Amino acid sequence: MFHLIKHSVGILLARPVLKRIVSKKPTHERAELYFECGNRIGISPILFDLRGLDLQQGQVSGFVWDPSEKRYIRAVQPIPPVIHKRILSTSPKLATLSRHLGKGLFNPPINRNKWRIHHLLQQNARLRPHLPDTRQGCDGDSVLKMFQRHPAIFIKPVCGSLGHDILKIEAMGEGQYLLQSHQRKGQTLSEDQLKRLLAKKSSKRGYLLQQGIPLANYHGSPFDLRVSVQKGAEGRWQLSGVVAKVAPPRGMMTNLSRNGKAVPARSVLSHAFPDKNPEELLKKIGSLALDVCQTLEASHPAFADAGLDIGVDEKGKPWFIEVNFRDLRYSFHSAGEYRLFQNTYFHPMCYAKFLLSSQQPNPAV
Repeated sequence: MFHLIKHSVGILLARPVLKRIVSKKPTHERAELYFECGNRIGISPILFDLRGLDLQQGQVSGFVWDPSEKRYIRAVQPIPPVIHKRILSTSPKLATLSRHLGKGLFNPPINRNKWRIHHLLQQNARLRPHLPDTRQGCDGDSVLKMFQRHPAIFIKPVCGSLGHDILKIEAMGEGQYLLQSHQRKGQTLSEDQLKRLLAKKSSKRGYLLQQGIPLANYHGSPFDLRVSVQKGAEGRWQLSGVVAKVAPPRGMMTNLSRNGKAVPARSVLSHAFPDKNPEELLKKIGSLALDVCQTLEASHPAFADAGLDIGVDEKGKPWFIEVNFRDLRYSFHSAGEYRLFQNTYFHPMCYAKFLLSSQQPNPAV
């Protein structure tokens, strides 16, 4: 028989991920770390998915780790007063849970529209110099106007991640443009061809235009940095780790899902900027990341866990690229940064304990 432990914390996962975890198959989530961290600080995680959340009965059906049997066993508990949400999807059920738990559900359901995020960040004067020039839409006229200000631009879907459906366009002169994507090594288009392609693209979904940042290189390949920013034991934002993501040879995408490679940040920064102190660069990058999260928190008070992509240009200036509201965290493990990887699990559990001890969320829904 399984006896409930007083301080229960929910870990809300996607159903396919939960199934693989329970079957002891590999996933991007290292669920055992939730239980190791929980054991260290005196809280008891329970893994569950939305199907296991019963709002009418006020309970969750999920899985806990049984150390004696060394396997996951099913457990039914009252809805935990604190839940670490590790899914991006939204639903009426999740919206109801968010209303009742407040800050106890982190991260809350968030509108991930990139244009909206850009608009929120622009309200902070300190951040504006670090935000690439960004415009809505991707029609031909808008693109050509943007080329009057920038030699390279990116076209990105307003909602999306993992580098899907992103184009880079460079002005080559004499009405010629170089088009690149993850699938295409490079294609030269005339102005008319470019306009036709963009007209077709803009009719399918929402896109935005963004200034291309001349990223610094590591052994000839551009890189950016994944910065894990999370709330911790004292309820404040802190850096859990920084790791570099390097594009493949002749590639433009740094995403690990697009054959990018994770490398320790200090090694990459020392190589790219031999005349600069990597610790000073990391300090600037960390300061920018913290400022981004604190700014977004003003609109989303339950926001507490993020993976930011920060670019560094050839002069060493950091630029905000994107915020990931469910950092998959595996880039730290891939780079051999195991302590930082563990931090990304430990700090949210410490924050969960902070919420348990400092608030009295009402789990009755």
